[in-house]
Amino acid sequence: MSGTTALALVLNLPKIVPIRGLSSRNPLLRLVLDLFSFEALFVLFLFAGRYKADPRFAFIPIDPTLLFLVASMAVGLVLIFQEKLYLPGAYALGVWTVFLVYMWLGLIWTEGRMYGREKAMLASTMDTWCLIAGAMIMANSRERIRRFMRLIVLFAIWLSIEVILAWAAQGFRGRLLINNGDNYLGFGRVAGMGAIIACALWATRTGMTLTRLALMALLGMFMLVLLIGGGRGPLVAGIAPMLLISVIGWKVTSSGRVRVMKMQIPILLALVAIIGVIVYAFTSPDVDLGAMATLARFSKLLGNTTELASSSDFRRTENLNLALEWIPRAPIFGHGIGSWPILTSHGDFQDHPHNMILELLFEFGLVGLAIMLGVFWVCLRVVSVRRLRTDPLLLAAMMLTINVVMNAMTSGDLPENRQVFVMLGLLLMRPLDEEEGEPEIDADADADPVDAEGPWPGQEEDLAEFRRLRPRVMDEFDQPSSRG
Repeated sequence: MSGTTALALVLNLPKIVPIRGLSSRNPLLRLVLDLFSFEALFVLFLFAGRYKADPRFAFIPIDPTLLFLVASMAVGLVLIFQEKLYLPGAYALGVWTVFLVYMWLGLIWTEGRMYGREKAMLASTMDTWCLIAGAMIMANSRERIRRFMRLIVLFAIWLSIEVILAWAAQGFRGRLLINNGDNYLGFGRVAGMGAIIACALWATRTGMTLTRLALMALLGMFMLVLLIGGGRGPLVAGIAPMLLISVIGWKVTSSGRVRVMKMQIPILLALVAIIGVIVYAFTSPDVDLGAMATLARFSKLLGNTTELASSSDFRRTENLNLALEWIPRAPIFGHGIGSWPILTSHGDFQDHPHNMILELLFEFGLVGLAIMLGVFWVCLRVVSVRRLRTDPLLLAAMMLTINVVMNAMTSGDLPENRQVFVMLGLLLMRPLDEEEGEPEIDADADADPVDAEGPWPGQEEDLAEFRRLRPRVMDEFDQPSSRG
């Protein structure tokens, strides 16, 4: 290999692996490629709070959130500069920038100081980066979105195993903590995301294949974690988005007939099974609700026991009353970022109403809420019922968006709910017809190719992808020489 060719390979390495990544139908090769990708770095940043307190990861010299934030930014910026600007994502980022400017202006009239500045800085970096990663990097490539979802499922599998082991160690009862402090809200949110991805992919496939059986098993495991973990919000947010398939699964034809799509049947069966288990657990005297902490907490909330509701129920009720008291005092511009703890608790520390809408109205007023709704509108306006019916990837992204928004209504502030901005960005993904060879809903995508050549199915696609990504000088090197 000549020196020029070697130099070209080094300079163009980010275009190959791991930054851009290659697609493969070989499961083992695909797993390796997934782990060495931009999406892997981003998932480790996005869910760093789930594992950074674990002593098994004490060897990491700095905060994993900061480490993988910087690493994913470095790799992501290379991708952005190497590719053409993805305009749909740029429009969303433009509206979000307007919100950031207004948020920083809020420091002028806020009563908060320390928490207000910290919150503004975290939202400006983490939330902005999540929107960029979702709307400008991953949305620009459907393969990246598939890889991102596979990694979420892989991460959810790990946390679910940890939860089930902790549940067994506690005698199959009680609320759970894993990884030296990760509670039911943390791992419950991730398990809910895994359940939604598994559900969307399972419902949009046909046939009794190994892939569908594996997805069904994963869905069952994730739902078990949601039932035993103790988080009511994550359970509701994990089940409710599945109803979207029921909503879009009905179609009235021009002749007035009602057509039921194939994907409607499995999701209805799954919902009936889940609801049946919950109802049986509540009504049967043979079921010990102590083994299912989430249902036990629901039972207290509904008044089926004489025990007092949890402190979080009182706190959320108090937050609602405080918000309704203070929001009318500054309805247009709000009280300014970070003002909640100062006005309601008389202290400058991290505190918030645990509801995204109340937080926006309290701190940013109707103006801030309108700008945030503009961000949502830019991302949601490209979603249609027709696309949801024919594009499994968009369907999964929409269900994930509903999930994270519902979770944001029960806990966390803007920086902590950064998953909302990732999922909103994913809705701007390229249409299905811009990617050749991707299966549509009701297509038998799981059928194994019988005439595949080479050591694994899809080898020709992998080689074609590599040829497309390799340095241009290699094409010139392969051409016949013009010299005699």
